[in-house]
This record gives sequence, structure tokens and C-alpha cells, in this order.
Amino acid sequence: NNTSTSNRIPQSGIDLIKEFEGYHEKQPDGSAKAYKDPIYGWGVPTIGYGTTKYPNGSRVRQGDIISQAKAEEYLSWEVEGLCKPNLEKISTWSQMNDNQRGALYSFAYNLGAHFYGGSNFQSITKVCNSPDKWNNSAWVEEQFVKYCNPRSPAEQGLRRRRKAEAKLFCTPI
Repeated sequence: NNTSTSNRIPQSGIDLIKEFEGYHEKQPDGSAKAYKDPIYGWGVPTIGYGTTKYPNGSRVRQGDIISQAKAEEYLSWEVEGLCKPNLEKISTWSQMNDNQRGALYSFAYNLGAHFYGGSNFQSITKVCNSPDKWNNSAWVEEQFVKYCNPRSPAEQGLRRRRKAEAKLFCTPI
């Protein structure tokens, strides 16, 4: 029974997000400078741990600088405020353990909190809806790696991230 833990964000998910987003354009004083998205360039300026929009709704702009504490705050805001309410709508969420939830937090942070049931997300939705296959790590990984932006500059990094998410998803508590 995982209900006691289902309301908090699993540390495994935060760790995975930080590992793959990285803390970019770190300055000598520890602050971070905005950087271009690996796929969309300055069309999607990004800062800290992959933040593209601040909690007040304004977009990150080229030249922005934030502290590491702010980067952590923005990461928490996005995970708590945007990812969590959507992930909790997944019908099998209460059946998942913290590692499964952590993997989906990383996926949602990277590809958008509204993935579940989305038209381009049939495979990952099927993973969520198939508790009977959650221990089939080969099948789970096969579904996750479908989301790695083939032939883009980000493909290799996304493939590594999807494999790590699948591995975490299949790791028992």
C-alpha cells in the first residue's frame, strides 16, 4: 500500500530530473545564465534545471540570470504545480510505487505534464494502464524509448534519459 507516500514527490524523480536536465550555464558565483534549448535554440530560452517559464507566467529570456536557490525553487514549482496535479489523474497512480512515480515525474517534466492519454503518447499511456506488465522491463523500456526525438541533436541524451526512466520504473522499492 503506497497511499502514505503518494502525495509527496519521490526523491528518485527529482534526482533523475536534475541528472538529465543538468544545471546549465553555471557562473563562477554559482548562479545560472539562460541557455538555448538543444532542439529549439533561442526559440525556447531555458534556465537552471530546464525551466522555460517562471512561476509568474513570464518566459525565460536570453540574458536572464538566477541563483541556484531560485533554480531549485522553479524546479519544485513546476513539479508540484504542473506535473503533480496531472499525474495524480492517472487511473493507476495509487497502485504505483515511488520509483514508478519518480520515472513518470521525470518524463512529465521533460515532455509535458499532460502526456497521459494524449494523442502522441499512446505507448507511455499504455505503460501506465498496464500494471500486469510493469515487471516486464524489456517491454517498459521499449515504450519509454519511443520518446527520444529521432534524428534531432537531443536524440542520444533523450535515449539515455528514457532508458534511465524505464530502469527506475522497473526498480522495486
